Parts: sequence; C-alpha cells; structure tokens
Amino acid sequence: MEIDEVQAGYESARPKYEQLKGEIIYILESALAQRGIAIHMLEGRIKPVDSLIAKMERQETEPPFEEIVGICGIRIIGFFLSDIQEIGKLLEETFDLESTDDKITAKPHEEFGYLSVHYVARLPDSFSGPRYDGIKGLRFEVQVRTIAMHAWATISHYLDYKSPNAIPSNLRRDFSALSAMFYVADSHFELFFSSSQQARLQAEQKAQIANTLGTEEINLDTLTAYLKKKYPTRDSTSSVGISDLVEELVASGYQTISRLDSDLDRSKEAFIIYEAENPPRPGPQYADVGVVR
Repeated sequence: MEIDEVQAGYESARPKYEQLKGEIIYILESALAQRGIAIHMLEGRIKPVDSLIAKMERQETEPPFEEIVGICGIRIIGFFLSDIQEIGKLLEETFDLESTDDKITAKPHEEFGYLSVHYVARLPDSFSGPRYDGIKGLRFEVQVRTIAMHAWATISHYLDYKSPNAIPSNLRRDFSALSAMFYVADSHFELFFSSSQQARLQAEQKAQIANTLGTEEINLDTLTAYLKKKYPTRDSTSSVGISDLVEELVASGYQTISRLDSDLDRSKEAFIIYEAENPPRPGPQYADVGVVR
C-alpha cells in the first residue's frame, strides 16, 4: 500500500464524506425532533488521514474507500438508558443498517468499561435525486451512548488505558470501583427519570380531577400541573422558569398549592387592573408564571 496513493485518494474522497456527514446530522436532527427524543449531543467527524492509514494497515484493507467502515462517524449522546433503545429504533426506521454492535448488553454484568452501541449504515433508496447521488452508497458509522458512558470513555481515553491489563495492578481495584459507579449512576438516572415522569403524570391527573391540587406540596411537577389547569389560555413557562418560581415561593413561605391558590384568587381582581395598566412587552398578557409573581 503506497502512502501517497492513500493520501491522494483520501483528499479526493473527503468532500463526499463531508457532505455525507452534514446530511446525516441534518436527517437525525429532524428525526429526533419529530419523535420528541431529547439528546445531550449530536456530532460528526471525518477520520483524519493518519488514523485512516493506520486502520487500513491493521485491517490490511486497500482502497476503494467505500469499503472502509468509519471514515464518516456520527455520535449521539443521550441522557438515559431508555434513550439508547429509542434512538436505535429511529436509526432502523431511517437508514439501511448493515450491522449492529451492541457493546452494552454484550458486556458481562460485572463490567462497565467502554459501552455504546455501534451501527454501520447507508442512506436508503428513498433518499434520491442529485443531492444524494454522490453519497448514497457510502457507509457511515453511528455510535450511541449515554452521558455517563461518554464520560467514562473520555476519561479512560485520556488516561490511555485501553484494557484492564493496561492498568497498573495497584490501581485496578479503584478503577473497577469507579467503573461500577458510572454504571450505578446510569441505572439510577434512569430510575429517577422514570419516577419523575410518573410523578408529573400523577400531578397532571390530580389537577384535572380536582379544582386544585389541595394540600400537595409545591414542587416542579405539582406547580407545572397547577399552572396548566389554572391558566389554560396563558403562555406556559419553561421548566427552568417554573423551577425558579418554586424557589421563590418556598423562600416566601409557601408550602402547599392550596395556600397559593387561595392567595391568587384573593388578588385576582387587583391583578386584572394591574395587567391592564401595565401590560407586558411584548404580548397582550402575562404568562402563567408572570401572573403568580
């Protein structure tokens, strides 16, 4: 294999892979948004020529470049373990998958280490026309992992420990314990997310059944449900804004939704006059959090 030949071929093929990377990211951004899947990060890269040459030497691979996997790589970092499954379904529905390498379920339970799911894919025939003609047959790799998995991979890569045997014997126990902590964090984040979703649903159901949430304590979930019920025609504030309001209310001595509701009803007429004399800018009326404040 001639290095000059590989470098020349790389420079010739690189624009196509750059185009492919941009298209895949655009497609994924749209698909994730349509399905309501929130992620931490979506990024892409084209493998540098030096890394490509080293990979070809290890695999004894010769050009054409179309036969080399991983020149174009996409990484999706989700928040929770359940996101990995949802993103996997999305990839199956969106692209032609050539292979799947699940390093999460395949790894023994006592090991955390380097975890992710890798997909090798191509654009399907449904992507047709001049825009896709030059990149349609090119393969790309998609790596999917959680934030905790990404943190572990990043730190271990920085420490340059590629395998357990590479770790000094006096550090292996601590390294293994740290690995387990990342795994526990991932599992508990998933449990916390599931419990949070359930609490939010219960708060919304209570708000729909009753006029108020009664003696329920004020927190993000109960206040969000209450504001939706109390002010259905006003703009809803983001979770960050409602969280700030929770802190303000608790600091002011409010502990329950019922007390807040009572005070809001008592000051309703005064607020209507205030809003008419001091309208918000822009907009004809205050958002839900603005009314409470």
